[in-house]
Amino acid sequence: MMYLLFAGSMVLGLIMGSFLSMLIPRLHNDEKGIFFGRSHCSRCKHILKWYELIPLFSYLIQGGKCRSCKKSIGVVYPLTELSTAITFGVLFAYTMYWPEFIVYAILFSILIFIFVYDLRYQEIHDAVMLPGIFLAFAFSFLVGDPMSSLIGAGIGIAFFGIQWLISRGRWIGSGDIRIGAFMGFMLGLELMILALIFGYIIGSVVGIGLLLSKKADRKSSLPLGPFLVLGTVVAFFWGQNLIEWYLLMFLT
Repeated sequence: MMYLLFAGSMVLGLIMGSFLSMLIPRLHNDEKGIFFGRSHCSRCKHILKWYELIPLFSYLIQGGKCRSCKKSIGVVYPLTELSTAITFGVLFAYTMYWPEFIVYAILFSILIFIFVYDLRYQEIHDAVMLPGIFLAFAFSFLVGDPMSSLIGAGIGIAFFGIQWLISRGRWIGSGDIRIGAFMGFMLGLELMILALIFGYIIGSVVGIGLLLSKKADRKSSLPLGPFLVLGTVVAFFWGQNLIEWYLLMFLT
């Protein structure tokens, strides 16, 4: 039974990944019928048939090209679908409890949205971000500590808000403040601090790597959202163990 549920979680992830792949460019392009409009090729506007919408498999069968105009679809679509499926599978294996899995699947879907949207467009969209913040706080009553979540969100808002005010928006965008609120509500106080630390460490390593490889210079801008998402993932899965290790090594 558990194997069937695990497989079901990955299928659900493929479906959610396909939905996110459709939603992200539609939100950015401010298309009508964002949630209920017919899926189409972004280049030739060909309306996709049902067999062209099977997550991941349609992309592979069609060789990564539109059946109508033969233009490349873009690897971001199957990667989003595959990564969401893997994420859902890992979450189910981590929780082993379907109701808790559903809660975290929703939150991690929002994280994937942040990662892909910010990476592609270097901005964040409030149509998903604001409901996501509300859901993260609401879910803290089910799987977390509401008070810790409130403090964590306060830390995120203050941390990014101060940077935004001091730099007048040059260092970070206002969207990062909302990401900070979401992270805090999702993680709570202790894990929020770890997520910020790891997010900035990962961002620094990537930034230095790009500079050394000359794929970027000091004037290049990097979206912060993807690194904050990675920091959140590290804190969620390994944060508590890291905290316990730190306390054992340095405070005992």
